[in-house]
Amino acid sequence: MPGDETAALPAIWRLPFELAWEAFRAGSRPIGAALVNADGEVVASGRNRSQETVAPPGQLAGAAIAHAEINVLAQLPSQRRYEDHLLFTTLEPCLLCSGALLHAHVGTVVYAAPDPLWHGIERVPSVGGAIAARWAHREGPVQGPLAVFGAMLMHLWTLCHARERGEQARSGGLLALARQCLDTPGFAEAASVETAYQLALSRIADAEL
Repeated sequence: MPGDETAALPAIWRLPFELAWEAFRAGSRPIGAALVNADGEVVASGRNRSQETVAPPGQLAGAAIAHAEINVLAQLPSQRRYEDHLLFTTLEPCLLCSGALLHAHVGTVVYAAPDPLWHGIERVPSVGGAIAARWAHREGPVQGPLAVFGAMLMHLWTLCHARERGEQARSGGLLALARQCLDTPGFAEAASVETAYQLALSRIADAEL
C-alpha cells in the first residue's frame, strides 16, 4: 500500500479522491474509484452520480445504483478478464458493487475507508462455490488520516443532503468532524480535493474518534 498519508494524497489515491470530491460538489455521494492494471495504468475511472441527471456514455446517473464502482466496471469490455487488476475505491464496496466486481472478474479491490453499513460482507465467500472462487480479494482500510477522510466525506454529504432522513444517528465522531470541516473557511468551496484534504488534516488530528 502507499506510504505517507500525513502530508498529501498518495499518488495512487489522487484520482479516486478527486472523483469523490467532484461527486460531493455535484451533490452526489462522495465516492470515487479507479481500475489500475498490472503496469499501474488507469484503465477506467468513475464516481457516484446518484443525485445527478447526466453521466458519460455507458455510465449511470440519477439512479440508486449509480455507484462509483458500477460506473467504473460498466466501461469494461465483457470479453476480457481482470484478475491482475486492482480497483481503488474511496469507500468499502457495498454488496451490489462487490457482486459487480465478481461478474467483471476483477481480482483485487483496495478501499481507503471502511463502511460500517456493510460490516460482515467479507464473510460472503464462505458460501463457497463460484462466489468464493471469483470473489475479489479485499485490501483495506488504509492506515492513518486518509481512511478518516474517506469515511468523513460520507458524513459531509449527510450533513448537506440528508438532514431529514435519520442518517445521522450512526455517525458518532465522524459527524462532528464533518461539521468542523464545514466550518473551516475555504473547505466546502475547495476546487481540488488536495486543498480540502490539507484543510481537513488538522481537524482529523484533533478529532476524538
